[in-house]
Amino acid sequence: MSAPRTRAPVYLDHNATTPVDPRVVGAMAPYWTERFHNPSSPYPPSAVVRQAIADARAALARLVGARPEGVVFTGGGTESDNWALRAGFARGRGRRRLVVSAIEHPAVLETAAALGREGAEVVSVPVDAHGVVAVEALEKVLDERVALVSVMLASNEIGTIQPVAEVSRRAHAVGALVHTDASQAVGKIPVDVEALGVDLLTVAGHKLYAPKGVGALVIAGDLGLEPLLAGGGQEGGRRSGTENVPAIVGLGEAARLAGAWLAGPGPRRQGRLRDTLESRLRDALARVRVFGPPAPRLPNTLAIAVAGFTGAELLAACPEILAGTGSACHHPGDAGSPTLRAMGVDAATARGLVRLSLGRATTGREVGRAAAALVAAALGRGGTSEEA
Repeated sequence: MSAPRTRAPVYLDHNATTPVDPRVVGAMAPYWTERFHNPSSPYPPSAVVRQAIADARAALARLVGARPEGVVFTGGGTESDNWALRAGFARGRGRRRLVVSAIEHPAVLETAAALGREGAEVVSVPVDAHGVVAVEALEKVLDERVALVSVMLASNEIGTIQPVAEVSRRAHAVGALVHTDASQAVGKIPVDVEALGVDLLTVAGHKLYAPKGVGALVIAGDLGLEPLLAGGGQEGGRRSGTENVPAIVGLGEAARLAGAWLAGPGPRRQGRLRDTLESRLRDALARVRVFGPPAPRLPNTLAIAVAGFTGAELLAACPEILAGTGSACHHPGDAGSPTLRAMGVDAATARGLVRLSLGRATTGREVGRAAAALVAAALGRGGTSEEA
């Protein structure tokens, strides 16, 4: 008699990383084998590889409403954030103030802290109770001392969408540059560099079904930024080093697929599934708390806490789903989610954060399984729906 098959867990951690789309894998495959040539070499096969990079650059530019020449491929979102902050701040010359939101990804916050140790005046702008940057508080710290403002486009922990266009308008009024880490937004919602008014925008490939280890910094206009890496002059002299061609091709294919998905019913369907999951948890668990509403959120992201549980405890009691307790890149600690703490949430509740992030392929059946499993785990201590 054969052993019963066990079902795979429901994967609800797409904000941490997405699986590589099989079509992306297929597009990448030839560039490890028959199209392996160095794109900087002078012979015809290398010209084919160079064209593949150019096509990928154009595809990503279309996805984010940028010019192809403004797209610089990098090793990922963290690299792009580091470069944006360091080069953007340096461009300010005599300006010594760097402004960041209180809920930025560690790639931004840690870079800002390093610049602070090197002499920058780093100012953190608070968020409101829903996790949205307080624009009026930003206005109070904007003056001719500000070199750069960095505000993410969408929260990686709770999914709230930030007022980046308004941030850009106010920052530009005092002559500051604006950077947005759009890693969580690109491929989930429409993103347009021109509409946002930003000077620098970060993309991370593994958040939109491309491989890990590839991303981009999108540069609007000729900012004259210092190169990230010196060497052979690749990427227009802005990031030297032989290109990671398969990953770049994969990012380009992922950008094409994302554009098609955004143009179709995918985002609306995903939002309905997220709302279904939220409704089932609210109906069954009186002491569940949902973070973000009524602020606009990414259609795939649901951030919750259940009283009496830390996020880690709830997920440990619920092996049927794979989810996160906030940013996969934050250092562990006892204070709980940095985003929730910035929102004024107490430490005990902040430690309870569970981030459920759907993917394009998440099904209604999987949402039902996840809701049932979470409810069972929350009630598993012998409580009732009124107590959990």
